[in-house]
Amino acid sequence: MSFSLAAVVYLLLGLFMILAPNTSRKLLCTLVGAGILIYGLLDIVPFVLSRGEKRFTLDLLIGACALAFGLFSLINRTFLMDFLFTALGVVICVTSICGISRALNLRYFGFARWWAPLCANLATLVLALCIVFFPGFFGNMLMMIVGIILVVEAVSDLIAIHYLDRLSGGVTVTYNVSD
Repeated sequence: MSFSLAAVVYLLLGLFMILAPNTSRKLLCTLVGAGILIYGLLDIVPFVLSRGEKRFTLDLLIGACALAFGLFSLINRTFLMDFLFTALGVVICVTSICGISRALNLRYFGFARWWAPLCANLATLVLALCIVFFPGFFGNMLMMIVGIILVVEAVSDLIAIHYLDRLSGGVTVTYNVSD
C-alpha cells in the first residue's frame, strides 16, 4: 500500500471522526465488540470440536467470557466505549497523582518552578476525573481529537510526499531488508 493512499485513508477517517464523532464511536465499539465475540468463538469452537482430545478447560472459560462480553458489547454498544474511557480515566488519575507527588518532591528539593508540573498534573487530574464520571461526553470529544490528529497527520504526510517526490525527480525509493 502506498504512503499516499494511507494518508488519504487517514484523512477520510479523520474527517469522519470529526464530523460524526458519535457514529464513529458507535462503529468503533461495534467493531471491537465483534472482534471480542469472534475471539470467544475461536476459543470455544475448537474445544467443542475436539471430541476426546485433551483440551484445556481454561480455553472454554476464556472463550465463554469473551463471547459473553462481546455479545453484551454488541447489544449495548455504548457500554464498551464508556468502560474503556472510564478505565483510561482511572489510569490517567493514577499517573496524575504520581505527577503531583513528583512535583511536591521537586518543591522539597528546592526546584524553583515546582509549581508548573503541579498545576499541569492538577489540571490533568481534574480532566481525568471528568472522563471517569462523564465518559460519554468525553468519548465524543476524544473521537474528534483523534480525528483532528489523523487529519493533521494525513495532510503533513501528503505535503511531505509531494515535496519528496518533486525533490527526487519521481524516483521511487524502496528498502530491501536482507538477513
